[in-house]
Amino acid sequence: MKINYKLIIGIIAIYITGITGLIIIKTNYRKDKIPTETNSDTVAIKRVHNLIILDESGSMSGLEKVSIGGVNETIRTIKEAYIANFDQEQLLTMVTFSKQNDVRVVHHYNSHNIIDVEEMPLNKFNPNGKTPLWDVMGNMCTRIEKEIDAETLVLVTIITDGMENASTEYNHESIKALVDRLDQAGWVFTYIGANQDAIYVANSMGIRNALQYDSDEEGTKAMWEKERSSRKDFYERTRHIRSRHQLKDKYFENKQ
Repeated sequence: MKINYKLIIGIIAIYITGITGLIIIKTNYRKDKIPTETNSDTVAIKRVHNLIILDESGSMSGLEKVSIGGVNETIRTIKEAYIANFDQEQLLTMVTFSKQNDVRVVHHYNSHNIIDVEEMPLNKFNPNGKTPLWDVMGNMCTRIEKEIDAETLVLVTIITDGMENASTEYNHESIKALVDRLDQAGWVFTYIGANQDAIYVANSMGIRNALQYDSDEEGTKAMWEKERSSRKDFYERTRHIRSRHQLKDKYFENKQ
């Protein structure tokens, strides 16, 4: 019997080609099933942008010294955090606000690297007028949103001793929609209020973290001390927690 070697070689070649094609298909299928990490929630935090919005309306009169003392202690706390972790840049934007005939927003620091920030002098804080809180929140947050990248975590601190009573650009619904959207993007909001139910007011705007304080000298001083200890704890958490959504809650529940 004469063996047809060409036929045998052809059959073997077809078999090998089929196996190779199957391996390629399986390999490609496995690659398609491997998830890629594109979620900004887990992007490394290379910088923290600290946005502080401080009420300068008339009801803050008499608390100038303790308020500016608290601001300057907070600046030192942010500097200490940067010195302790040079790999994480710290930026500071801080405004004070009020309204008489027009909204008055004083930009004390604008996206400053914390190392370049000097302490705030007492004569730069002059309480008067009403409280256009929603307008200032909306305008400052939308401005910062345009400046940041995916490696920046924004920490927003709002301090007021009274209720919103003078905004014209934003209302309760639009400010809540903005906070909800930025919250989903990984921003952290804190609300510190006096002469109101601060927790209720914060929650109504979609803010998860709230602190109530008494608007006298002793209460204001205690508030700033609590805020600073919470801020220290927060910075420490950013070093060890990768997920930004795990940083959004329990800001004031630190152990210090």
